[in-house]
Amino acid sequence: MAQVWTLSGTMPPLPHVERGFASVISGHEGKGELLYTNGRCVVKRKLSNPYESEAIFMHTTNATVARFSPAGDYVVSGDAAGGIKVWSSDVPEGGERTVKNDIPVLGGAVTDVAWSPDGKKIVAVGDGRGKLAKCFAWDRGSNFGDFDGLSRKVNSCDFRPTSPFKVVTGSEDSRVNVYGGPPFKFELSNKKHANFVNCVRYAPDGSRYVSVSSDKKCIIYDGETGEPIQEFATGGDAHTGSIMACAWSPDSAKLITASADKTVKLWDMNNLKLSSTLKMGTAVEDMQVGCCWVGDYVVSLSLSGNINFLDLGAGSVRTQVMGHTKSLVTVAADCFESGDRFFTSSYEGKVCEWDASAGCKGAAMVHTNMPVSMRVAEGGKKLHSCGFDDTFRVTSLPLSGGSTAIETRKLESLPKDSCYSKSTETSCLLYEKKVELVKGSTGGGGVFCSLDLTQECSSCAISPNGSLVAVGTKQGKVLVYALSNGALAQDKTLERHRGEVTAMRFSHDGSMLATGDSNREVLVWDCGSGEVKKSRMVYHSSKITCLSWSPSNDTICSGSVDSNVIMWPLDLPSSKRTTLTLAHQEGVKGLEYISDTKVVSVGTDACCKIWTKQ
Repeated sequence: MAQVWTLSGTMPPLPHVERGFASVISGHEGKGELLYTNGRCVVKRKLSNPYESEAIFMHTTNATVARFSPAGDYVVSGDAAGGIKVWSSDVPEGGERTVKNDIPVLGGAVTDVAWSPDGKKIVAVGDGRGKLAKCFAWDRGSNFGDFDGLSRKVNSCDFRPTSPFKVVTGSEDSRVNVYGGPPFKFELSNKKHANFVNCVRYAPDGSRYVSVSSDKKCIIYDGETGEPIQEFATGGDAHTGSIMACAWSPDSAKLITASADKTVKLWDMNNLKLSSTLKMGTAVEDMQVGCCWVGDYVVSLSLSGNINFLDLGAGSVRTQVMGHTKSLVTVAADCFESGDRFFTSSYEGKVCEWDASAGCKGAAMVHTNMPVSMRVAEGGKKLHSCGFDDTFRVTSLPLSGGSTAIETRKLESLPKDSCYSKSTETSCLLYEKKVELVKGSTGGGGVFCSLDLTQECSSCAISPNGSLVAVGTKQGKVLVYALSNGALAQDKTLERHRGEVTAMRFSHDGSMLATGDSNREVLVWDCGSGEVKKSRMVYHSSKITCLSWSPSNDTICSGSVDSNVIMWPLDLPSSKRTTLTLAHQEGVKGLEYISDTKVVSVGTDACCKIWTKQ
């Protein structure tokens, strides 16, 4: 009988961040959820438990902004192509979440959206040729007015929550425009700012609205007339960097502002005075690029992507959610360790340490370019990794940000793959036509054995006892070398693959070798005889990218560019496989067993997923 595996947890990416640009994060008090975007993904997180989350893929291009409807039953999300999608915030019982409407709105990226108070209309703003803002009925797409007077990209918009209804916009021409309606028509334009207007927000009672800008100014306006009332946040209370975002308290009495000066400031809006300043750090990554106020939860967003849950009373960060903002490329775990610890790396070189049930516990920038391979080493005290920055690195655990100890050895050329022997503490490094064995740490020239190869190679594996090294070639051969007296000698050549050997892994007892190729086939070899032990595993539809063995050596899991993960029990025919369809929307990049009943996978969609055997 085929195994049954189910998704038990998703660690989605953090919000997309970019230096010098604001990121929109929002939420809904009734739903108790936070909402944001990264890549093609829209992420929902529980405010009470941020690691209870969902990654939703509705867009075919990068999603740029998302907001709940006033009732919380729908979500509107915009994308980089100027499209708007409206969809149910919850999955209907026994069904699938579907798109209620899909409307092309702008000629360029959508930067912000807002719902009308009755939840029937949406205003969207952004970039591109032609119209830079549009208000429409979400269910029919019919237009409600013209937004004249916009000459450059519009960064922000908001809908007045009370009658008479207004829409306010803030744009890169330094203007704050007000439109009355519906149908909406231009009423007035304010140019009190001297730089990009990054955020405009109405107070929940509609009496006032605020604009913040890269000129470090905060200005408050009359909510009905749209006329400026006063500039605040001046003198010694002022931000010293661009103000990227602002958010009102639910009672309209307070306001927070998030700035590139690495602070979040709390303002008493009854007297326009500063109440407190929260200093978020000193590094560039501590710049604040977004914020929202949802019920009792006050949230800010750092340039690192970290989501900060703030305690305004104590003037500190109550909880910080860490993780990745970029596509994931590798995962490492030791399935014989106690607990559910594993490690992931993203293509810019960031490594995160995770607990399967408690989320990200630490992070550090380990490489300066994409990691190729990563393994837990030296009794769980170190990570051994190599990357496209042409380095081999030994990273001390646990990860502790910029203070993490990292030993670095410069490699002679671009590495193709690496693997690790637990019992001998030996790392195998593969170049295109060379293999090296490195003992222990990187200090003192750790290479004790190297061998020049005659064929172009792409993958490697080292047996658990360190006695065998297998190398996969671009011609589809598996070259097996035996290590003896500090030298490698060819032992076997395994020929069966019809494409480049792209992934390989020895079983934990060293008796078998699993290999996968670019022609979508997985094979299992007997290491003693060199014979194929299990074949006909050709159920992926594209290149095999990764393989992992269960601790008991009775099951292999494989990942592919086709976005699927397949579980292959060795005691059952290949037809009894278990396929986890669309495990990662844009391809599976890494797999590791945490235990016999848990597998962690990572993919180009920047998501990390935990699968549990039933």
